[in-house]
Amino acid sequence: MIVDASLIIDAIADPGPRGIAARDALTAQPAAEPLCAPGHFAIEIMSGLSAASNRAGHPFQTADLTQALHDAESVEILIEATPWIDVHRAWTLASGSLRHADAIYVAAAERHKTALLTADARIERSGAPITCEIITVGRVGEGNPTHRVRPMQLEAQSGGLAGRWRRRPRP
Repeated sequence: MIVDASLIIDAIADPGPRGIAARDALTAQPAAEPLCAPGHFAIEIMSGLSAASNRAGHPFQTADLTQALHDAESVEILIEATPWIDVHRAWTLASGSLRHADAIYVAAAERHKTALLTADARIERSGAPITCEIITVGRVGEGNPTHRVRPMQLEAQSGGLAGRWRRRPRP
């Protein structure tokens, strides 16, 4: 399964409904099924966490950033190089009002013949000619339910704003 940065950022930095929904969706993924992301994933994580820490009134603060980056790494998402075939496909997808960065996630999911797990509802609504399944994680209790794909293999560790996450070995 391909995972985008929006889901991980919500899981780590949001203690509210978005974060709960993101953590629930991550915990629904079996450890035997690898979570993958294209090459720009880590940069988007860093940028998104930094933006969250700069929002006035947001509980996630700059002091949380270093630990949050370690938390993102501990989810053990395989980051793979982005092949040119995905870049060309993303260019086509972006003509349907999809951001180029989001289109790369979609292109990777299409190439792998798998789903994209995201917290960004704009991807599904973009109008782009998407040929893979998009699983959009919604806010808990707001009519846009979290799509649970399978039973989870992540466990929460105590501490931190939104909990610390790591993949558990499959029993």
